[in-house]
Amino acid sequence: MITLAIIGIVAALTTPSLISNYQEKQTVSRLTKAYAMINNAYQMAKIDNGELTNWGFTSNSGSIESSNNALVFWEKISPYLKINKKKTKQYNENKFEYKRYYLTGEPNNNTVAVIIHLADGMTLSGGWISNYNCNDRTICGDFYIDINGMTNLPNTIGKDIFYFYIYKDMIIPIGTKNDSLYPLERGCNLNSTIVNNGYGCAAWVIYNKNMDYLKCSDLSWDGKHRCD
Repeated sequence: MITLAIIGIVAALTTPSLISNYQEKQTVSRLTKAYAMINNAYQMAKIDNGELTNWGFTSNSGSIESSNNALVFWEKISPYLKINKKKTKQYNENKFEYKRYYLTGEPNNNTVAVIIHLADGMTLSGGWISNYNCNDRTICGDFYIDINGMTNLPNTIGKDIFYFYIYKDMIIPIGTKNDSLYPLERGCNLNSTIVNNGYGCAAWVIYNKNMDYLKCSDLSWDGKHRCD
């Protein structure tokens, strides 16, 4: 009986850690797959439709133009994705609800104009595109991927929702070493108080293969890459 009790205690202590590690590995794997998938679709779309700036976007930088440009972007990308269902809304229509949370737990109740459910259970959404001053060195837009789908929790940016920049030549995860908008210490850090905390986590997960920013707050691209 004593032996069984000890085994039970050890199992109770180690099981949550094992589950957490498994979930983290699953997140890293799914996000890496998602990045390869969306980048490949983007490159294929450019082969068939020409450079991003020739896809028929309006050139103004206002919110109406950037929102409708996003619809054009997803229309061009969609043929190269395995889609179960796609829903879109024009700028002047009521948008879809997609309740999400920032890394700090604060709710993000912004509605969205595009929801794409993929065959593998992932969801693509959000985004804007601006053809205004879009070139090889500027961000042309962004979007996010929910790696386990919008109907599955936690729906938290930096945990199962990850953001990507759209450039003229490529798509890159937000939060790389030289990202001035969402650097790791502000855009993916439990101690950060910025409104969009979590936006800068995608690059860390893809390139460092861990989510240790959920465990400690002193990670850096040039220094500590793990908490232990």
